[in-house]
Amino acid sequence: MKKLLSLFCLFTLLTAFTCEDEPLDDGINSGSNNGDTNVALIGSWDLTDFNVTLQTSTEFNGLGISSDIEIQSIEENYVLTFTESSFTTNGSYTYDTDIIVNDEPAVSESYTLENVSGSGIYSTSGNVMTVDGSFFEFEFEGMEDSVLEGEQTGTFAISADGQTLTFSQDETVSQTDPTTGTVTTSATSSTSVWTKQ
Repeated sequence: MKKLLSLFCLFTLLTAFTCEDEPLDDGINSGSNNGDTNVALIGSWDLTDFNVTLQTSTEFNGLGISSDIEIQSIEENYVLTFTESSFTTNGSYTYDTDIIVNDEPAVSESYTLENVSGSGIYSTSGNVMTVDGSFFEFEFEGMEDSVLEGEQTGTFAISADGQTLTFSQDETVSQTDPTTGTVTTSATSSTSVWTKQ
């Protein structure tokens, strides 16, 4: 049960891709980039850090299960390249994963993913980016899964000097299974930071 809960929590957590507030560069267009160009985004960005935190609680028949997942990058050799409306990713990265279930450490492991690549399209409105594709892939206990597939929305900020790009997403979701009455609440906070090549 611990393994399944941890796996469920990990994949719920990894639907996020951003965090951290920085002032937006004046060069970013407001409105959608359908036909417009976010000049400040276009080009290649090197990943310098990513972290994700997920807190999940599940209630079923008076029993409660809680888990905390912390993911932190420790080595990054990964590039995100934007054109006017699409992106590609490639490279490798290593991250630590720590999972605590009901206040007891359950898993603490490091993972290295090599030859990772992805692609997709994006649009922006002010400092909100909607992405259809995958920025990252993750592995958990020997299983690989691509996250951020399908449409995801988060905020982004570019530093005043145009050299640092930060994505962030904070989200809380509560779901009730109508069949079993199980209530699951998940709070996710994630950040990725990139520097211009």
